[in-house]
Amino acid sequence: MTTTRRDILKITGLTLAGGMIPVSTFSSVLFEKAPISFHPIKSAFNPKTAEWDIEWPGRVSQHDVVYLSPPIDPMQGIPLGNGDMGILFWCEGSKIIAAVNKSDLWEDASFEKFQNWSKEEEDYSTTLRHACRIIIDFKFPVFDTLYLSDFNARINLADGSLTLHAASPFGKVGLDAFVDHETGFLCYDLSCDFEENIPVEIAIERFGSRTFSHWYSRINRDASIGSSGTEVMSDLQGGYITQKLSGSSFAVGGSVLNHNNLEVSYGREHSRRALIELKSDTNKEAQIAFLVTSPDTGNPLPQVKEGLSDLRKNGMDHYKRANEAAWKTLWHRSLMDYGDDYLNNLWYLTMYYAHASQGGNYPGRFNNGLWAWNRDVQNWNFYFHWNQQQLYWPLNAAGFHELVAPYLDYRYRSLEQAKEDAWEHFHTEGAYISDVTERRGFNSINELHNHTPVAEIALDFWRQYQYTGDKNFLKEKALPFILEASRFFESLFILEDDGMYHAKEGSGYEGWIIMKDVLTEVVYGKGLFSVALEALKEAKISIPEAKKWRKILEHLVALPFVKADDSAIVAQGASYKLERGYFKGKLVPSNEVLSAGWGIKENKWLTTYFPKDDEKYGMKVLDGIFPTVPSSPVFPSGLVGLSQEDSELFKKVKTTALLYTPEQTGWDPTPIVMARLGLSEELAILLENFPKRWQIYVNGWGHWGMEGEINKDAEWFFRTNSVTCTTSDERFPFPMWPFRHMSMESMSVLATAMNESLLQSYDGVVRIAPAFSSEKSGRFTLHAAGGFIVSSETLSGTVQWICIKSTLGNTCRVKIPWEKAKIYSGLKEIKYTKSGDITEIKTKTGDILMMVPEEKEIDNWVVEQEKPRRNESVKYHSSGEAQLGLPRMF
Repeated sequence: MTTTRRDILKITGLTLAGGMIPVSTFSSVLFEKAPISFHPIKSAFNPKTAEWDIEWPGRVSQHDVVYLSPPIDPMQGIPLGNGDMGILFWCEGSKIIAAVNKSDLWEDASFEKFQNWSKEEEDYSTTLRHACRIIIDFKFPVFDTLYLSDFNARINLADGSLTLHAASPFGKVGLDAFVDHETGFLCYDLSCDFEENIPVEIAIERFGSRTFSHWYSRINRDASIGSSGTEVMSDLQGGYITQKLSGSSFAVGGSVLNHNNLEVSYGREHSRRALIELKSDTNKEAQIAFLVTSPDTGNPLPQVKEGLSDLRKNGMDHYKRANEAAWKTLWHRSLMDYGDDYLNNLWYLTMYYAHASQGGNYPGRFNNGLWAWNRDVQNWNFYFHWNQQQLYWPLNAAGFHELVAPYLDYRYRSLEQAKEDAWEHFHTEGAYISDVTERRGFNSINELHNHTPVAEIALDFWRQYQYTGDKNFLKEKALPFILEASRFFESLFILEDDGMYHAKEGSGYEGWIIMKDVLTEVVYGKGLFSVALEALKEAKISIPEAKKWRKILEHLVALPFVKADDSAIVAQGASYKLERGYFKGKLVPSNEVLSAGWGIKENKWLTTYFPKDDEKYGMKVLDGIFPTVPSSPVFPSGLVGLSQEDSELFKKVKTTALLYTPEQTGWDPTPIVMARLGLSEELAILLENFPKRWQIYVNGWGHWGMEGEINKDAEWFFRTNSVTCTTSDERFPFPMWPFRHMSMESMSVLATAMNESLLQSYDGVVRIAPAFSSEKSGRFTLHAAGGFIVSSETLSGTVQWICIKSTLGNTCRVKIPWEKAKIYSGLKEIKYTKSGDITEIKTKTGDILMMVPEEKEIDNWVVEQEKPRRNESVKYHSSGEAQLGLPRMF
């Protein structure tokens, strides 16, 4: 019998393609010619399947959030959702409360054009209404610290579910809940066992309210606003609420599906509260389901009853299995291991919250997502462009393109209105989008000096196409939007006597200081016109305007720079040294920094920051210029990056970034900028400190605001602010605690920076670990522009291997991180060509490319299965100033 090389490889857990080799020959090859190293590559990654051999569900459940004490406040709560429905759970005394929201329950204003901050429009503007609250009342204070003997709850990331169990001297309670990923059904498995036979009461209630969008500054004192239109009814099958909106209505229903011989009754307590009672036994077990319909111009009640009937017919277990399968598929698209368990946990929570809030007919807003907890309160209320866009920055790289689609669809639907506003306000063709918009696409007219949102959104459309390669999307949505944005941007530039196109008056992002040649407009002019020309070429379409855009590009004014203040940067030999800021003392390659633009009133070049000794980091933001203006050439525009690292432009941008570090707010993209500039060690420091600065709540939720100031929302129960009545202009103190909220921008900044540290592809070149610290070990599976799924592993800063799977059959351009490499396709070594330091490989759909350093062989790869355990404890950040979950506190 001849023993083959294949047999020997099978013994080590490998199955490779190739011919039969006798043992004698194999031994000779191994020991004499040694094509296979004595130190095999050991990894949980399987190069044959291009998958990680990490046991499910531990792969994800190791990042569950664990509560060993009840979340007694909504901001500590447990959020569930399927992208369209969002449910937030918390405990109060004897109750489990669930605030229920849906992405499309919009109450449209009677007017169309609107003004953010208009006194007359306050609380009459278009707003998202909440669906209801579901309150389970066990009648005993089982969640009160005085009476707890045991408690355990968790966010189960693997299937997007909640489990909760509590014990007290009065008895035990349990709740398992999930929102079905496909249908949005909210399903409960409820149990309790008490000493006394007391009914369990389940209320479905709805009390509408004012929006309080400017709660911190301006209040409409008419308490009746938003409170009408609610009605309650019941029958033998369930309890129901209907709510009238402007021109439509929606319905909520709840029904018991199965129970252990309990007496179940449904009733109407009053016009805003339906009741379900479970009686007859001290030990109660029941399956209960709830449904919220989308708004309908007719009667929505039959729809909610039909949905609950389907639930009864199919059984809850049917939906539970489908939901588990859907989440498992989603989680296997990517893997993040940054080498820091706490940061990994926040990355997975960011993706979880995106899946739970961004998959509906309308995108969940940046502020509270779909987990607004206090009736109809909607802090800030509108879609604010700068904040909203950030939710989508990390999603393409994670492979979740479908979560970006609802946002882009919303923007595409607003295109006709945007064209009208461009003509009305600027007397030009194209499309204008304000920084503040409402769900129908109407623009607030108070922000006309900020011209960049439409260009930034156009680049979002292009990024979606780069990742998906969807030609229909390009031709039907992306290209039309990009072209209208370009037509508007053409009007912002004027050819002057120096032969260059200069940007007319505008502000830097959301700032209010008016400048000429404002940095953000020059940046997005360069980026937008370049993308428009490329998109036209990709779609094989020609238009007359392209010639003008190409001319503008060729003669567009350069990015503005100024010499830094001598107290900020000084000469140090042939280089320069930072005298201020977070990285004071660090050498930098230039003494010039980006200017925000030419201040028209000030009659000089302005910078976003200026030196000030009493500032924490020695630099202060110039009030009136948005703090992220100097980041714009790097991110999110993608204009400057590692492909230009030898240029003077790159050196000046790098100097600017280092001087203006760290991030000033939770929505500041500075960490992402560090990654795009390859500043790996500096980025590692920012990310290490990120949770203690911007993660405020124990479920991982962050905040947008200023460092230190934002904690007051979470900690100061008796805090008040002085606000103004919109009708009388009277000022009075107003409590802030009922209006506390989270915002998701900081989570997205963190996740995007982690992605970019391990993989970059925005310019069409795949770069592995371009900003990953030399002291760290990590691994990932992420998605790259061009339709590539990239996996890799790094040990102590050294890339061990790379796997690239082609999903679209495009040519792969990759910067290989070793001097020499071996590349395999289908585990067969192939030849490749290099152009400079970039390697180009033609692929077909489904091809799997494996890359290793020349001194290593793929033949002796050992797959080591991992079996991570699900998390069972509270996690604490190394700073001691942030945590995930709640410890036992009784």
